[in-house]
Amino acid sequence: MFKRLILWLFLLSAFIGMAITLLVVCFMWIWLGHQQIEFELQLSEVSILLSCLTSLVFIALAITFFKPISDLKKLLSENPFSDIYPVFLNHLNPFDNIRKIVKRNNDKSNTEFEKMHSLEQYRREYIGNISHELKTPIFNIQGYLASLLEGGLEDKKVNRLFLEKADKNVDRMINIVMDLQTISRFEANELELQKETFGINQLIEDVIESEQETANKSHVIFELYGGNEIIVEADKFRMRQVLTNLLVNSVKYCKPDGGKTSIRVYELENSIKVELADNGIGMDEKHLSRIFERFYRVDSSRSREKGGSGLGLAIVKHIIDAHGETIEVMSTPGVGTVFSFSLSKPEEED
Repeated sequence: MFKRLILWLFLLSAFIGMAITLLVVCFMWIWLGHQQIEFELQLSEVSILLSCLTSLVFIALAITFFKPISDLKKLLSENPFSDIYPVFLNHLNPFDNIRKIVKRNNDKSNTEFEKMHSLEQYRREYIGNISHELKTPIFNIQGYLASLLEGGLEDKKVNRLFLEKADKNVDRMINIVMDLQTISRFEANELELQKETFGINQLIEDVIESEQETANKSHVIFELYGGNEIIVEADKFRMRQVLTNLLVNSVKYCKPDGGKTSIRVYELENSIKVELADNGIGMDEKHLSRIFERFYRVDSSRSREKGGSGLGLAIVKHIIDAHGETIEVMSTPGVGTVFSFSLSKPEEED
């Protein structure tokens, strides 16, 4: 870097010295010509003038630019997070390097600013959503308790009903807190997966059986396609959570007259693919990139009416990510939604 910088400064000094020497020679020729004095300038004198000017310009440039550029190089080399140090070194012209560095930093700053703006927007939405999710059951409990204290406690027709409704709202708050704790522990890498080999078809049938009553109330049919049992390696408890949340989600967003959720398991070359497709109300494409965010609801009024913490899909995404797998979603308004995720096959023993 220093050699290139010195060479660059010397070439620039030589160019400036030649330009000044040419101007001096032309000026002297014109001036002496007007005085009608014979002008004879020896080559040696021109060389001496050029050398002196070049040296003076080189010293001036070195004093002006060498130390600041050297300090900049030192700062860049001392920054372990800088990715622009190689750019600074790999070019002859240090000023062109500086231009590239400034441009890259500007682009990086703009990207970081947009990211910060997006995070700030997400923070505001998150605080608003969690406040609303907790406020609703708290106010409900407050209302039921106030009614009981104002005389409802003595009324056998409503006292037990109000207590049961208050208890349901307490359960809702507990579910929200527990789901938030689960997500926080996943994000902090505090939850260890207990992987084991098991049949995914059997697990799906167990989850369908446990959620059948909920599906019947909304006139939703669960149907598992596939014959032979397919073995996977995963955390069985967490996979039960994933399947439960996805099936419950399909019931929440079914059409008013009911619907159908089809579950298929595909054995691919290197993995297993599980697909859940419903013929519900679907959603616009603009929602697809955000549905795994905490408390994000496509239709907030419908979601809260159906219950739930608003964290189900966020937990699904964290569980799949923790397994090192992927989850995808496709949806068409009025047609339905398809969730699909991958799972690992058991490792073959030698």
